[in-house]
Amino acid sequence: MSAENISFYPKNNGGVTDEQVKMWKAKHRKVVEVELQDDEETHVGYFKRADMETLAAANKLGKTDEIKAANALFENCWLGGSPLIREDASLKMAAVGQLNVLINGVTASIKNL
Repeated sequence: MSAENISFYPKNNGGVTDEQVKMWKAKHRKVVEVELQDDEETHVGYFKRADMETLAAANKLGKTDEIKAANALFENCWLGGSPLIREDASLKMAAVGQLNVLINGVTASIKNL
């Protein structure tokens, strides 16, 4: 299925409104929308950035159980969206993959003064 076809399918975002997204952004500063395509279904979830406590918990869990670590990251960053993302393991893991991109998407540089 090509990316051009995705827009033809209705998106399930769990009834999240633009106003709700604005409120989340005011509270959390950074909010991302993750769009997941599953055959003819498009599911949308909204996530905030992980805080240090969430990253520490996911890191600790990841040493013994990567699935539990992924679930901790997902649950602590989830703001709302299609309920199927929380219920379907494949959708959830695809969303977690995008959360990892969010975490690693910040760039930094250092300058010797």
